[in-house]
Amino acid sequence: MSERERTFIRIDAHVSRLAALAPVAAAMERYGTGVWHDIGRFGFVVIWVAIAAVVVLELGFAVHARRGIVRAILWLALVALANPSAPPLLEAMLAARTARAVKLREEFADQLGRQLFSGRGLRFVVAVSSLGLVGLGWLFSAVETDQHLTVGDGIWFALVTSATVGYGDIVPSNAAGRFIAAALMVLGLLVVGLLTGAVAERFTRNKQPDDDDVVRRLDELAARLERIESGLGHGNGRN
Repeated sequence: MSERERTFIRIDAHVSRLAALAPVAAAMERYGTGVWHDIGRFGFVVIWVAIAAVVVLELGFAVHARRGIVRAILWLALVALANPSAPPLLEAMLAARTARAVKLREEFADQLGRQLFSGRGLRFVVAVSSLGLVGLGWLFSAVETDQHLTVGDGIWFALVTSATVGYGDIVPSNAAGRFIAAALMVLGLLVVGLLTGAVAERFTRNKQPDDDDVVRRLDELAARLERIESGLGHGNGRN
């Protein structure tokens, strides 16, 4: 694999993570009014253009390498289906591209894990999860029209739901609210799992031996081999 392809895969991993924000942008475009509608519309177009460019390049590399062509065509079909002029439900399907950020080629799995559990990767996870909580909380307050909730109430519901606390002071009353609550539960489980894995990785990271330690061990092995050879030589001499 060429260095250009390696660089592209690293870019693909970062861009594909943005697809997680596609449902939030689509929901803001669908239910938002005024500036919120414009932010959702503009945000989704930016996400879609970035992912579409990556998918087209992926298809080019697949054709050149003569492998993974069917997979690249399927991704291209999904991106074409979830275009900015499609209904919000179809636009939200663009979030499936996040699977590409996790399931890369086998030779890059360790590298992706190190990036995900690095300081920069954790900051990205925290930033995206914070935006997701605020966006879904705002959206919950917008779709629950019967309860007359404020944005603060929606964010509070998002926090307690994603943390699996569930005080029960605010509950969804319609299908859209239940869908958002389910998304918040999944988001909370994912974030907690990532943070737990990152902490565990920091504690279980193996300490690499320094050069002096390696040299000392080699000297010990050489001394042991000399003693073994010397013992074998004395034994042969007695026979």
